[in-house]
Amino acid sequence: MGIIAVAGGTGSVGRTIVDALVARATHKVIILSRTDRPPQDGVSLQPVNYQDVDATARALEAASIDTVICAFGIDNQAVQDTQLKLIKAADRSACTRRFVVSSFDLLYKEEHVPLLPWAQWALDTDRAIAQTGLHYTRIVSGPFLDYYGVPHWKSYLKPFVNAVNVGAKWAAIPGDGTTPVSFVTSQDMARLVARLMDEDGARWPRVAGIAGQTRSFGEILAIAERVRGGKFSVVYNSLDRLRSGHISFPDFVETGLEEPDPSNEWIFATFNYLSATGNYFVQTEETLDARFPEVRITTAEEVIEESWGGR
Repeated sequence: MGIIAVAGGTGSVGRTIVDALVARATHKVIILSRTDRPPQDGVSLQPVNYQDVDATARALEAASIDTVICAFGIDNQAVQDTQLKLIKAADRSACTRRFVVSSFDLLYKEEHVPLLPWAQWALDTDRAIAQTGLHYTRIVSGPFLDYYGVPHWKSYLKPFVNAVNVGAKWAAIPGDGTTPVSFVTSQDMARLVARLMDEDGARWPRVAGIAGQTRSFGEILAIAERVRGGKFSVVYNSLDRLRSGHISFPDFVETGLEEPDPSNEWIFATFNYLSATGNYFVQTEETLDARFPEVRITTAEEVIEESWGGR
């Protein structure tokens, strides 16, 4: 039984992964934290100063950390720099052999850089970790199905509208709504990650895809309308409009962002453009679903029916 440290383990994705690791019970789990804090649901937190690479390496050695899973929400350069320092610390640690880089998103490529600043951060991370002696992987997945169930679906994710607002009965569909998208619940993603931890790091794929369930936004809308018992208010946004950073909503309320300002509109438009152009359809050489068929994948129908049936 190795010891796995989850950096960012108190955040939404990180906490979901911690729960899955604890439930699987094949490894001891601790959470890396910037501050000294009490245990979270029985899991110990190890304080670390990420800005001091040598000190972090010593902390990993002191706790006998075999594997680091980074679950930072990398939305700015400072957080990106922190992950790079954590990679250096893990490489310097005498006992740390494996590293999961923070991703849990689409597979970023050079072509994405003009659209998204964090695409460059992902590419820089891949180049940096390739220079280490660590076994490593990047988890690639499509959007989380949780968003179609919250607040009635148990999830640590914050509410966010991904094209279809099941609760408010409206949708803003990118393109014509027929593009395939690889959906997965955060819980299934975490269970697959936990299962991968049982494998020898030398057998880890550099890119570990999660196929989940393939659906289009049009199909998600149809499921939601059936379960909620009526037609939704729907608008369709063209690819040209989305590419320009603009998007129309039937109602901006409860989208998950604070207000309809230009930066928030750009975030929604870019995400929808990428979805409508096939970037969230996982087609990696190997998927964790196929590798671990015993991990059952939850469907969109199950999430929406369990969350909204009879409401």
